[in-house]
Amino acid sequence: MSAAWFHVPSLSDSGIVWIPKDEAKHALGARRLGPGDAVTIFDGAGHVGAGVVTDQRRHDGALAIDVGSATTAPRSKPAVHLACAIPKGDRSATLIESCMPFEPASITPLACERSVQRMSANLAARLDRIALESCKQSRQPWSCTIGAEVAPEAAVRAARGRALILHPGGMPFREAMHGHDAVTVLIGPEGGFSDREVAACEAAGAVRVGLGGTILRIELAASAAMSVIRLG
Repeated sequence: MSAAWFHVPSLSDSGIVWIPKDEAKHALGARRLGPGDAVTIFDGAGHVGAGVVTDQRRHDGALAIDVGSATTAPRSKPAVHLACAIPKGDRSATLIESCMPFEPASITPLACERSVQRMSANLAARLDRIALESCKQSRQPWSCTIGAEVAPEAAVRAARGRALILHPGGMPFREAMHGHDAVTVLIGPEGGFSDREVAACEAAGAVRVGLGGTILRIELAASAAMSVIRLG
């Protein structure tokens, strides 16, 4: 079994790093690790270190990990920037959990005409935590924070790489992505984008893409799109 992963705010070199109290509690409690046990440390920015647990604790509860080597993982291509309506309740957590293993370069919430869930500071902070937990579970070195909420047309105008709007009748993903090192994928709310939103996004340069004839819930559409791009 591979070593358990733990998060630190930054990691750039070997030596002693301190995992915060909550991570230390999980390591020593739920994982039942002790001095000399192997762990993996990551910072969510691609830096990963192989280390061992020590017996050093700080007054704030942090635990010292002796990192013997640190490396930087390469980024997957194409870079995928996900601009997505956020579903209500626990489904927002499911969206983040299921997308993070496929390494989205960024996640931007969309404020759509048919949106029922709007982003708040508390929700964004919760989803950031869920993103890190998903990275730990999937051994994904790259995490990303949840960006500020924007309208679909604004997301297209700010798109990195080619903007792709998920909507019935669109061309296949692989055809639309051909030759592009970065894409921004827009996914709408329950009921989809309005006709006005689709027209405005296409006028701003977005290309319509599809995932077949079935209608998917937001979180499933997001993870399906990410998996098609990464595993295609």
